[in-house]
Amino acid sequence: MELSKENILGKLIIIVYIIVAFLLTLLFHRFLKRSKNKTLKWFLLGTATLILITSFYIFSFNPQWLISYSGRNSTKNKVDKNQHLEFVYGSYPDEERIKWLKEEGYDGIISLLHKKVIPAEPALMNEENKLAKKYGIKIINLPMMPWVSENGKTLQSAKKFIQNEKGLYYVHCYLGRDRINIFKSAVKKFGVITKLEKNTTIRKIEELPTWTRGDYFKLEEGVYLTPYPTDDEFMMFVLNGYFKTVVSLLDNNVTDNQQWIVKEKKILSDYSMNYIHFPLSSSLNKKDLVALKKVINSNEKPILLHSFLTKDAVSKFIISNY
Repeated sequence: MELSKENILGKLIIIVYIIVAFLLTLLFHRFLKRSKNKTLKWFLLGTATLILITSFYIFSFNPQWLISYSGRNSTKNKVDKNQHLEFVYGSYPDEERIKWLKEEGYDGIISLLHKKVIPAEPALMNEENKLAKKYGIKIINLPMMPWVSENGKTLQSAKKFIQNEKGLYYVHCYLGRDRINIFKSAVKKFGVITKLEKNTTIRKIEELPTWTRGDYFKLEEGVYLTPYPTDDEFMMFVLNGYFKTVVSLLDNNVTDNQQWIVKEKKILSDYSMNYIHFPLSSSLNKKDLVALKKVINSNEKPILLHSFLTKDAVSKFIISNY
């Protein structure tokens, strides 16, 4: 389940849209049933059909119209080319932006959009390819899914690209938030020069006070205790470059924890996160807490540490005695 403010707002809009559409349909049906004016009936039916087709067209085939109203900053950041590889990160570029990128000497556009994210992204990819051909700038497709799985091949392709190319490239996802931050975080170890457009932002943990498996707790400045993140929470808050260290407290002697430990280790390895497994059992004591604090103080902050639930024995002990 998507938990960001944008996703929650999006779901509310859809729910309101469905409710309003349902109520209007009932009123519309009753009016048509009672009305004896055939001309008016056909006019209203034609108008309703046109509105429906237009709505479907915008959402399915021209989602870039939505982007233009999403608060995207259109400020053009002029950059200088050099002999190194440089990435400038932002949101989906419209025609004006693509033309400007070509005029400013960008060597190409790296798109993180994925054809499986339907209906919006296939339409955006098709439009971008047409515009790139029109203005003579190449497109490099490094598709990333907007969740943590299935991106391993893309990260490997990105590594090969970084090792073999030089120049200036504009990197974008859809709205210039989650995927570009994750991509940026994953490639930072290769020394790529990075610039961010003003409209790009990094989600912070304060945006989501309640996580799927429980609340989070700020233990001290830069140290947060959370439940085990869901795939969406990994994507939005853990892998975007905000947290520098992740400490897992899952007890590997508990059989049910094994799958979660293996999964997290792979995810954080793929995305080049500093990962520490510091297992604690439900019988932990203050001596264990002292040892945990030494680990925390010896690693870069912000730090996310987690058990599985923030209501389990390990988390409750830490919250009470930290």
